[in-house]
Order: sequence, then structure tokens, then C-alpha cells
Amino acid sequence: MDNWVIGINGSYGFIGYHLWVYLNYKCDDVEVIRLSKNLKNDLDNLKKCDVIIHMAEKNRGDINKLYKNNKQSAKYLTEMLDKVNHKARIIYTSSTHEDDNDLYGLWRRENNEMFNNWASKSYSSSFTSLKLPNIFGPFCKPNYNSFIATFCDKIIKGKKLQINDNKVNLLYIDNLCHQIYKIATYIKKYDTKIRHDKIVGVKYIYDTLLRFKQEYLNENKIPKCKDEFEINLFNTFRSYLEKDNRLLNIDNYNDDRGRLAELVISKNQGQIFFSTTKPGIVRGNHFHTRRIERFCILEGEALVKMRKVGTDKIIEYKIKGTDNKVIDMPVYYTHNLKNIGDTELICCFWMNDILKEQEIDDTVYEEV
Repeated sequence: MDNWVIGINGSYGFIGYHLWVYLNYKCDDVEVIRLSKNLKNDLDNLKKCDVIIHMAEKNRGDINKLYKNNKQSAKYLTEMLDKVNHKARIIYTSSTHEDDNDLYGLWRRENNEMFNNWASKSYSSSFTSLKLPNIFGPFCKPNYNSFIATFCDKIIKGKKLQINDNKVNLLYIDNLCHQIYKIATYIKKYDTKIRHDKIVGVKYIYDTLLRFKQEYLNENKIPKCKDEFEINLFNTFRSYLEKDNRLLNIDNYNDDRGRLAELVISKNQGQIFFSTTKPGIVRGNHFHTRRIERFCILEGEALVKMRKVGTDKIIEYKIKGTDNKVIDMPVYYTHNLKNIGDTELICCFWMNDILKEQEIDDTVYEEV
């Protein structure tokens, strides 16, 4: 099949949001549909789907209500598919907890059985169940599904935590989305196992996040990230910072020759570069899902805008070269910069990777 129509049932949750971003912006062979919570009013879209990824479940609350409601959500999907006589492929994002001997595991096992029975009634239908490990990434709700989200939130706020040192299987959200894409489009036709990134101890995560806070917020340094996993963990940490933590003061040294400002202090590799922009011109209108990026206005006056992908709220900063500020650009925020002055704008950029050495381009174009 040249192009796939993939529907996400539950696209406004943590995993659903990221999967929508990944499929919509990174996969040229996919048309992605964010199915309505009320499928009865979205039957036309439902009929278009070659694949439906079902993740419309809740995981916190009264266990008896969760059991009942999550089973009903799965049944409702098959009922609506039967109503329009559409035999799509269903992919169900279950969990490694489906083997647990409790109601959390039972609803997942029973949903697997129900979906499989539904699909077996037609040659044109199929069913795939995915056992997800512990998923982490930007914007996951604290005190809900991810202990890393809770750690980030509480560490930034200076709250104490009690921790253990259990070993956990962890998978970064963008890597999960890549695996789901390959499974949904049959790039991984015979292999539907979701593979984690790393097995680590909880204390290692806690200690690393504490180090990020100390070096990044207290010392204004880019922390050393020894591998891709720590870069993903750092981008997750940064996503919980408030607006005021994204516009940072930098040390500025003046003498008769001019001024020197330390834009980035980092033990990581990466690159620093500058651009010039004519009055009235806009640069950017793109976002990243993996890159750590900062930039600084050196000369002129700029209006910087950023917006979290999939939302309408726009954050704006007006910055002059004399302000001695750097902007920390979070992942999944599309951004641009406009020269609103009368003279040439000079801007200096730093990123943790090198453009010419990227295996996969992490620049995704989207208007702010």
C-alpha cells in the first residue's frame, strides 16, 4: 500500500498526542485521523481507516470503574465498526501489566480476547496487541502513569521524594512512536514486539534528574549527556520547566573593546552558529522532537514566538541584543523569530547535534 490511513482512538492522551505528532509530521506515507471520543458522530472518519490504534483508556482511579469503562471503550469501538460494516485492522496498546493477576491485567487480557474474536470473523480484519513497557517523554502528566514525570515535576519544585532502586524497562516516547509506525505499516510485518531503550535503576534516574537541575537551573550549564537515552531524559526534564525558566540570564563582560557573553557552557558536543535577518523577515516555523537548542539575540530587536504542537496558545518574547538573554527552546514547540527592528538582526544559535551528521532530520516544519 502506497499510503495508509491510520486512526488514533485516544489521541489526546500522552502517548496518543505524541503518536499523532509523529505520524502527522514525520511520515509522508500516512494520513492520520484523530478520532472523536464520540465515535457515533465520527463514522465517516472511522470508515476511512486502514488501521485503528486503540489507546482510549484511563489508568488511574477506582479500579472497578477502570475495569468497566476500559472494557466498554474497546467494545464501543468494535460496535461502531460493525455499524458501518468496516473491517479495519486494530492495534491495541496494552501493557506489560496485562500479565498481572489483578483487574489491571484482567481488562487488558479480556480486551485482547474480545478484539481477537472480532477480527477473526473476517478475512479482511486483523488484530495486533502491543505490550508497552514504561514510557517516558515530554508532557506526561505527573502523579499519573510515569514515575519520571513525577520526579521531574517534584525535583523542579524542590519537593522531596522517597525512592527505591528497582530496575525498570524504559522507552522514550519518540522511539515508541517509530516502532508503532513500522508495525502499523507492515515495515515490521512479522515482528510486533515493542523493544525498550534501556534497563536502569530508579535511583539512577533520580540522581541524573537532580544533576540536571543543579547544572541546568542553578549553574546555567548544559548538562553532560553520555548517550541518546540521557539526551531524551534531559529533554523530558526540560519540558516541565515553566515559561520563566526558558528565558535565562547570561554573564556579560564589557570593556573598551565591546562585550563578551557566554551563550552556552556545555560538556556535550554540538555546534554554535549565527544568522543575520533583514528587517521584517521571519525565520523558523519549525520544531524538533530530539534536539536541545538555545539562541541569543546579539544585535537588533526580535519577536520570538513558540507554540506547543497541537495547541493554540502562543508564547511571545520581545528581545533586544542589549538584554543579555538566551532562549531555551523546548522540544515539540514550533517556533519562529522576526526582526521587528530597523537594523539587521544578528542571532547566535547553539544545538547539541551537528546538522551535517544527522541520520534523520529532526527539523519538522509547522507554522507558529
